[in-house]
Order: sequence, then C-alpha cells, then structure tokens
Amino acid sequence: MTYQPNTYSQAVNGMINKMKMIKAVTNNLANAGTSGYKREIPESINFSSVLNELTIKDFSQGPLKRTGNNLDIAIEGNAYFLVESKTGPVPTRHGRLSFNEKGNLVNQEGQEIVIVEKTDKPINLSREYDLRINENGEIFAGTEKYGRIAMKIMDNNPVRVQQGFMEGSNVNVSNEMVSMLTVFRSFEASEKALGMEASIDKELIEKYGRNV
Repeated sequence: MTYQPNTYSQAVNGMINKMKMIKAVTNNLANAGTSGYKREIPESINFSSVLNELTIKDFSQGPLKRTGNNLDIAIEGNAYFLVESKTGPVPTRHGRLSFNEKGNLVNQEGQEIVIVEKTDKPINLSREYDLRINENGEIFAGTEKYGRIAMKIMDNNPVRVQQGFMEGSNVNVSNEMVSMLTVFRSFEASEKALGMEASIDKELIEKYGRNV
C-alpha cells in the first residue's frame, strides 16, 4: 500500500514555515536603519529548522555612509571588529565608538574594542580630535601609535577600515515589502486550503459517521 502523507500535517507545516518567513522579513524591515545589520533570508526551510529557530544570513556588504565623525569606523570587506564580552571576544560590524570612563574605546553597548599590538608608551586616547585610524585598523593618537583594532577576517579578499564612515544595513526595503506581500498571500492560500479540507472532513463525518 502506498503511503499517503497527512494533508493536515502538510498544510500546518507549510503555515508554520510561512510564519517563520514573515518573522524574517519583519526583522529585516525593523532593522533597515540599523548600522551593519545583515538581513535574514526568508527562504523556504524545513519544519525542523523552523522549530529550532535557525536563520540564514545575507552577509553582503552594506552601503558605507560618510559621517565625518572620527570615532565612526566601518569595514569594507568580509571581516568583523572584535569587542570584549563576558564570554570572550565577539564579532560585530557596528563601528560607532566612544570613550568610557577609563579612556578606552567602546561600542554603543559599552563593550571595549579589542586592541592588539599595543605600544608600551601610554597614550591618552581621550584626545579624540587627534585620533586617527588607518585602513589597516592601526590607531594613532597624535603622532603616537597606540595599537591596532583586532578583526576577524573571513576570507582572503582585501579588508579595509574606513574612519569617518558607518556601514548601513544591507536591507532593501522595497524588496522586503514585496517579499512580505508574497508570503502573506501564500499563507492565506494555505489557510484557505486547510479550511476547505476541514470542511470536507466535517461533511464526511456528519454524513457517514453514524454508519461506522
């Protein structure tokens, strides 16, 4: 006997899949203005990955926007800055920096930027108007080199640090709106199909149920 898959299970799994896709597009739209945000790809995925909240990221480069602030930095290329956390260094693309009370460079969450190759001579980084960061991530305070911003480089392609720039989100709002509309229509179609299946089953039960 040939196994016939349960139509209810197929429809429900499909609707859960669509809900996951809607969530991905919603996150993208909500973060369209977040610096360095990488969009989630709202593609069709299997039921297991939906339950485990797995996401696929689009790691393409976001547009670099000039800010003129020398404490704004952006990466051009496939790499990440490293910041300190309770569990060790973590990667980030967000490069809006400031100084903490110790005079160390931190991100907007107050996490210190990992700096390597520090010089022995102490340098007062609070002289922010003299702060210069070159394309290799080397930090200069006035004429003195302080160190180099640590980066996690993902491939062998060139990577450059751009001072006075911020990386924008790689979300295209128009494309995301089209995706949202497409997924909503697909969800509604699955919902109607499930309703029709339930209605047919109800009629069969009412008509033949008493004779079983």
